[in-house]
Amino acid sequence: MTPEEARSVAFGKPRIGRRGYNEDEVDAFLDLVAEALAGRNILTPDDIHYVEFTIMPVGMRSYDQAQVDLFLDEAEAALVELRTPPPPAVADEPQRPPSTRKWFGRG
Repeated sequence: MTPEEARSVAFGKPRIGRRGYNEDEVDAFLDLVAEALAGRNILTPDDIHYVEFTIMPVGMRSYDQAQVDLFLDEAEAALVELRTPPPPAVADEPQRPPSTRKWFGRG
């Protein structure tokens, strides 16, 4: 996931009769997520995992909760991957120069 993807994601509205997350809160948090993915803030995967948004009354401007939650799961995983150092490269066993010593016979 890129910072641009976090900034440009669009969520649907909750189904009729359902409540959703406060759009302004979600949008502001997505700006933080984008900055974290760009390496410009200290937002942690736990911050994404445990974020809570105000659930708006039915009929108020809001985002579908399931869509937001799914995106945040993906953003959390992307941040974990970004912050996890790559495993050390497995170096081939060093090549020894050929021995000039003769072990058998005379030389």
